[in-house]
Amino acid sequence: MLSFVALRRLAANTSSALLLLLLFFSTTLCASFSTLQLSAAKAAVPRKHHQDDKHHPRCISSPVTTAGAYRSHHALCMSTTAGEDSQSSIHIQRTSSIIDEFISAVLKSLQEKTFESFTLKGPPAPRKKRRSSNSNKSSTNNEDIDAKIEREKEALRGKYKTILGRLVFLQDKKKRRKKKGGNDAATDVETGSLYLQVTIKYHLATDIAQNWKIGTIGEKDEIALDVSEVESGLRGIFANAWGDNGNSDDSVVPLSEWGATTSKVGEMDIRSGELVNADGVYDLQLHGKKASFRLSKTKNKNKEKGKSQLMNDPTQLSHDRTKNVPLSTSSEFFQKLGVTNSDDKPKVGMASKLRQCQKFVEIVSNLVDTSYSHDSPNTNGAKNIRVIDMGCGRGYLTFSVHSYLSDKYNNADCVVETQGIERRPKLVQEINGIARELGKGKFEKLNFIEGSIGETDNSLFGDAKQHQNVENKDSVDVVIALHACDTATDDALWFAIGRGIDVIVTAPCCQHELRPQIDHHVSNNPNHVLANVLRHAIYRERATEQITDSMRAILLEIAGYDVQVFEFIGGEHTAKNCIITATKKVMSGSKKEDAWLEERRKRLIELAELYGVRRQRLASLMGESITSSSNLKVKAAGGMPPL
Repeated sequence: MLSFVALRRLAANTSSALLLLLLFFSTTLCASFSTLQLSAAKAAVPRKHHQDDKHHPRCISSPVTTAGAYRSHHALCMSTTAGEDSQSSIHIQRTSSIIDEFISAVLKSLQEKTFESFTLKGPPAPRKKRRSSNSNKSSTNNEDIDAKIEREKEALRGKYKTILGRLVFLQDKKKRRKKKGGNDAATDVETGSLYLQVTIKYHLATDIAQNWKIGTIGEKDEIALDVSEVESGLRGIFANAWGDNGNSDDSVVPLSEWGATTSKVGEMDIRSGELVNADGVYDLQLHGKKASFRLSKTKNKNKEKGKSQLMNDPTQLSHDRTKNVPLSTSSEFFQKLGVTNSDDKPKVGMASKLRQCQKFVEIVSNLVDTSYSHDSPNTNGAKNIRVIDMGCGRGYLTFSVHSYLSDKYNNADCVVETQGIERRPKLVQEINGIARELGKGKFEKLNFIEGSIGETDNSLFGDAKQHQNVENKDSVDVVIALHACDTATDDALWFAIGRGIDVIVTAPCCQHELRPQIDHHVSNNPNHVLANVLRHAIYRERATEQITDSMRAILLEIAGYDVQVFEFIGGEHTAKNCIITATKKVMSGSKKEDAWLEERRKRLIELAELYGVRRQRLASLMGESITSSSNLKVKAAGGMPPL
């Protein structure tokens, strides 16, 4: 027989079990009821599906009909989950609709010939914030910030940075057609294709450029438009930006070399954009709570009926446009000298020479413009221009400079006269004959004489003694000496300095004078500060060139010139591409100027002593000492003109 206490315990345990059982049944009943409610709600909401549901089980599609009756080939989709809220769905639908508006506007602009360009921008690269000077953050915190920035940059790898679209015209091979009528000259008929060139810039990846064909241009300048390729490409770009890499055609919109990005489906990697057409600038915003596409600026002031000048005259978009160069390749003297052929194209092996002529003429022209100014105190309103080219060779640059300056300055008030000096008599006779063949026009004042650099008294400028007083000249005088070997450059510079020449242009060559001195100095000073550099022969050769030209530049400054040293054409055209230009200044003789000249002389001595140079041709001709052991100047044979 159970005791009273045992009965009480049994009753308590039975009650607990019954309570637990009752609680379990009530919970199960509530859960079942909630499931039935959720199922009924889902059944009541209609859903839109992608055309291929096995890849996109749930998506929001927005196939909008665009201008020109084009429909979307890449539906902008976003996978959703059962727990996604309605606000997110509305935002996605809104963004998809805005993107379709942007694409439609681009296509419409192309069809109406008002398009100019478009730009799309992705997420910007993270940058380190500028800290105030009072910031006391530890180096550990700085390292953490730097590491975080690097992780953020790495996360952007392969994603869109900027996408630029512009029009280009690719011209077909020129067809020469004769006009009806018989004797009229043949004309070139320009035909080709119009493209939308899209340049895609990625974060930490190689840029890619693609041409999407818009149409072809016939002989009557009629454009047959087809923008389907543009629409397909734009939709592919936005599909990739959504993270829908598997849904885009890689042949139309290539991914970067890093392949598909790690963006989640539905994450928009294009933040903003801009469409420019003849009517105005349209602003696209996709980042933030509310996407938008609207007209931000109107600009229809200088356009006729809102038409794009670029699309109405596509030939100006061609990559084959004629370059703006100082000398026309059709110039007769280029053909006479064998630089160009009858089609005005450079002959084989002469393209580099043609580029040198064009670039050199630009340099000389700018220097002459400065000195020829009637406001220049050094020329006193000079009217004539005289040029001497020392060591002119076949005269490519001599003819070029004379032709350009004559076209620019020759008139009743100004006469351009040019003389080339060359040692080889047969060559002088040949190029003089070419100058005479070109007629009595502008080349009448071009001639060539036989002589050596620095030893020609029958030149345009005569003897140095005639030019001691250079203040009342009636001309701008120019001396050119290109590739004069070794000390011949120094002789040309002294020729110009002694005659008070206004403009000096020289390209030094074969600077051998200082090499033995530098070799001797290095071998006798093993602890030289530059011993580890100059012990190599190739570096001693380069140092010789640099030191020689640097000393010449300082000496020209001492002689009263403004000096510049620079590369005048790429090294692929000529290895001797360093040029020294000098323009004459008016020296006032002030104390400040005297102090400046003494400082230049000090720099000259320091440079010479650093490399063990004790003799230099131009310094000797000018009577300038380059050693500190002697403060007395050596009197130059020709006599240095007073400053």
